[in-house]
Amino acid sequence: MTTDLSVCQDIFSRDPVRYVDMTEAVRRGVGTVLHASPSAALVGIPAAGCAGDFGSYLMSCADMDAARLLCGLIPAGGDFLIAAHEDFYLPLLQEHFGTDFFLEGASFQAVYLGDGPCPMPDSALAIRQLNVDDLPEVSEHYKLEGEDYLRFLLERGQLFGGFLDDTMAGFAGLHAEGSIGLLEVFPPYRRRGFATVLERYMINRELALKHIPFGQVVTGNAPSLALQRSLGMTLSEGTLYWLSRD
Repeated sequence: MTTDLSVCQDIFSRDPVRYVDMTEAVRRGVGTVLHASPSAALVGIPAAGCAGDFGSYLMSCADMDAARLLCGLIPAGGDFLIAAHEDFYLPLLQEHFGTDFFLEGASFQAVYLGDGPCPMPDSALAIRQLNVDDLPEVSEHYKLEGEDYLRFLLERGQLFGGFLDDTMAGFAGLHAEGSIGLLEVFPPYRRRGFATVLERYMINRELALKHIPFGQVVTGNAPSLALQRSLGMTLSEGTLYWLSRD
């Protein structure tokens, strides 16, 4: 076993886009390699308000023996997420971590592989970095994450608001592992192209930092999938699966 993900290329080469969250998190220094071998990879991502060592675990396995090994490396208790990059060991995860550990759904990985920046449309939307003072407004409009996690991202400068004059119309940002997401346009400002502006901004910001822009899209979210394709994002062939405690 090593902490170098290059030994996992036999796994990753099957569908490279699907595993970008793992490789990019480690490349950026936000992910810790907990296990790497030709048959398995496990990366830990820190986050706020977690009883375990990490807020989320990104895992990939070639077979059930590898899946059992990785399960033993993740704390049995605690409030954390697991991103499983294959589906054959999902029942094992639920058996190992308990009946309250449930599957949130399947997602495609979306990666921007363009040669240059994403063209920005003309827009009245001004975008600036948010801070902890913006937490009440962010948490009011974004219900998929708790306040501890949103505060964690705000403290790290990972959320950006779109403003019309001094009024916030929406926001987008980076999750703890570096994926573009948290995209929210407030109801009065929808259907004006602001989601496109916010995501293009995030893609270009990541490119400027020499990052590979990526995110995840739920398989059944047709509008979001269409948005990703319109932005030039490449979708993974296979899917990954987020699991968390109920």
